[in-house]
Amino acid sequence: MLVVALIAFACQPSDEESGEPTRSEAGIDASPSPSVPSEDPSADESPEPTAGASEGAEESASPSPGDEASEGAGGEEGGEGGGAGEVAAPERAEDLCRPEDVVVTFELEGDQEVYGSGSAPGFRITVVNTAEQTCTVDVGGAALEVRIHSGDDRIYSTADCLKDGGAEEQQLSRGVPHEFTVDWERNRSFTDCRETSAGARAGWYRANLHGDYAGDQPQLAFQLRS
Repeated sequence: MLVVALIAFACQPSDEESGEPTRSEAGIDASPSPSVPSEDPSADESPEPTAGASEGAEESASPSPGDEASEGAGGEEGGEGGGAGEVAAPERAEDLCRPEDVVVTFELEGDQEVYGSGSAPGFRITVVNTAEQTCTVDVGGAALEVRIHSGDDRIYSTADCLKDGGAEEQQLSRGVPHEFTVDWERNRSFTDCRETSAGARAGWYRANLHGDYAGDQPQLAFQLRS
């Protein structure tokens, strides 16, 4: 019986043989690989990476509109953008908060790392104003952009194809957190807004938060299962 069990174990396919992106292929530890077919990608999409592609910290060659924010110095892909420039100290609730007065946290909903069939990953974002003056923060999908990759393959962005720029302004009083969750339905999004039913394969992915208020956020690794 022991011999039979050992033979059965040896015959089980590995993640590599099943075609599912592993942690290293998703750019979490080592060289990346693609995960979702792009279905005739446009020129806006990055070319399909090869086995010699660089570490997953690199972004796709052709960024989306939400990619204009510069990467944070400490994070692999997340971090504080540089598009807003200097923001004056707010004097009214309608004035923009200064990025240095805003603390943002970025976490997997429920600290869950593995998602089975029919289960969608959720990303919890919490925004807190630390200044005395009540002020305004844009928490929309472009200003606080969640971007999902597998290797160098840009799978999804909350900044893709937003109506009217996707702004969602929130007035924040000192110390009162504004918390919300971004759910990803395991689909691919495109900068050219094409309609597609392409879904993410089982395997490992990583999510990053970008924007002027994002600060230095951790990269979130998670696994989809079929």
